Formats: sequence, structure tokens, C-alpha cells
Amino acid sequence: MLYKSKLTLVVLIFSFTSVFSQDTANYSAFKKQISNSDKNQSIGNSENLFKDFSISINYGYTQFDGDIRQYDYFSSVQTGLNYQDSDFKELRSAYSFSLEKKIDEKFSVSLDYVNGEFAGLRRPNEYEGYEIDIPYPDVFNAISAVNGQKFVTTFNEVDVLLNYDLSSNVAKLIKIELPENISLIAKFGIGYNSFRSLRTNLYSDEYIYGFGYEDMTKNESDEVRESVIIYGAKIKYELQDGLSLLADYSVRNSMSDTWDSSIMDGGNGGDRFSLFSFGLAYEFTKKVNVKN
Repeated sequence: MLYKSKLTLVVLIFSFTSVFSQDTANYSAFKKQISNSDKNQSIGNSENLFKDFSISINYGYTQFDGDIRQYDYFSSVQTGLNYQDSDFKELRSAYSFSLEKKIDEKFSVSLDYVNGEFAGLRRPNEYEGYEIDIPYPDVFNAISAVNGQKFVTTFNEVDVLLNYDLSSNVAKLIKIELPENISLIAKFGIGYNSFRSLRTNLYSDEYIYGFGYEDMTKNESDEVRESVIIYGAKIKYELQDGLSLLADYSVRNSMSDTWDSSIMDGGNGGDRFSLFSFGLAYEFTKKVNVKN
């Protein structure tokens, strides 16, 4: 009788242990399934949050085009200046940061931030037949302006751009199929530019009063803000999934004639500058991989 009781107890303990182990395994499997589901949902939410977004950063050189520029089609450098160690160059540097949202296969919109400098010089022989802007000739030496000028402008700018992929249109036009990892993109938009400008004599570095200088004793203009119109194009070369190399050329057109602190009758009119740059673009959602 005692033996049968012990045997019955062993069978009950074994059965309870088996059922408990099975329930534990089922609970662990269910918990893992819930965890994976939450993980997939979290990743899915991240994908939706950053879906079709990309960021890019570019660095390049600016070339001004306006009243104070020596040549029409290439940049100029003034050497042999005693007041500074290096030569004065029209080419200056700038960088840009862009956040882009894809609308469909052809269109996207982007918000750009651009920061840098642009500059220009003009030697005396280029002023024949032009009336130079000298607001206070009795206060400042007018001869200093006539005998060559230069300027440097520092700026910050925020742009809103519409981008259009021209790849298929270009392929049809030239009757050559472009590689899938190359995109040709046109862009157009508007911006808001904030700048300060300094205008001086090219050879002596003597201060020349100009537009934007509200205090006649300071050697830089007050901060001036104005709207700009932007157009340009870029080439996008995809290096690997989600990462691309960019070559970008854009022209920014001022709504006035004041970027070089000079308003010259008979001059070039509205000021503008071009930015040629290279950079990298990263597309968020192409790098998200779901692992169980």
C-alpha cells in the first residue's frame, strides 16, 4: 500500500512538472512573439517617420557676378598686395546642409541651409563709362572708389526648393539609357538671405562707404536681409544602398543690387552668385533591416 502511494505521488509530480514545463515553454514562445511584434512595430514606426527622407551636406566654392567683378566668365586674383599676406581671390568657400522629402518618383522638396562668403574685385580700367555709387563724396575720398574696389560678403541663407528628376527625359533626348544609379536633377526655389558686406579700395584697403552702412565710422555693413530666387541642377551617383555622391551647381539671384555694397548705374544690375559643390547624401529608410 505504501509502495502504491509512493508510485502515485511520483506519477503526479512528473505529470505536474511536464505540464508546468510545457506552459513555461508556451509562455516563453508567446513572450518572444510579442517582443518581436513590438520590435517590428517600432521599426515600422521609425520607417514611417523617416519614410522617403534624406539628408545631405555639401562643400564648394562661390563666384559672385555683379557690379564689382573683373571678368564675366572666370574668376580673378589680385597679387602683390602689401596690406595682407595672401592674394585677394574672388573665389570663396561655402557649405550647405539639406533635408529632402521625396513626393513621388519625379518630385521632391528640400529645405536647405547655406553659409559662407562671396567676393569680387574690379580694377580701374573696368570703370570707364560707369557712374560709381559714392553716397557721401564730401566725407569719403571718391578717388578711392574710382581707383579700384573689392568687397567681401559673409552670408547665411535658408531655401525652400522643388526638385525634379530629369533622368528619363534626358535619356529619351540623347537616346542613351542612363545607369540606374545615376540621377540628373533640376531644382528651383526661393530663399531668405542675411548678409554683411565690406567694401574697400583694391590696392590700399581704404574703407569705401556703401549700401547698408548706417554707421559711417564702422568697417562693415549692418546686417541686411532680402529674398532670393534659386535655380540649378545636381548629379546624384548612388555608391551603395542609401548612400550617394552629389555634384551640385546652383545660382542665387538677389532681388536687389546690394550684395557688393555698390549700386552702379550702367552696371550689371541685380547681383547673383553661383555655388559649385560636392557632397554626400544619405537616405534613411534604405538602411533599415528587420531581424527576428
